[in-house]
Amino acid sequence: MGPDTSLDYAVFQLSPRHSRCELFVSRNGTTEKLASGLVKPFVTHLKVAEEQVAHAVNSIKLEAGNHRNAETWFTKGTLERFVRFVSTPEVLEMVNTFDAEMSQLEGARKIYSQGGGGQVSSSGLYSSPVLGNLVP
Repeated sequence: MGPDTSLDYAVFQLSPRHSRCELFVSRNGTTEKLASGLVKPFVTHLKVAEEQVAHAVNSIKLEAGNHRNAETWFTKGTLERFVRFVSTPEVLEMVNTFDAEMSQLEGARKIYSQGGGGQVSSSGLYSSPVLGNLVP
């Protein structure tokens, strides 16, 4: 398949632990493996994938369906560019940073909701004995 080949669908085949995936593209019964790697960078940029991973599915299927001009944008080349984008070190670092921040905020929320002894300072920062100072 060439980069301009419009696709019928793309499938992220997830590993048993849902931490890794393989991306396959298909057109007229021909299927090619396009990429493999960590699931997280892909899921971070695809809302539909994020929703499906939350339901513990084994694969995520992307289809353009009846979207306007799908044959011009839902191509192998588009998915190749997407894979390169989410695989760049800057994007991977951003995803890891967001994950760490969300984990920290979730921990603070749990501590705060359980009355974990944290204090809100006059500057509005929440100070937790476990997590340190956090943004409000």
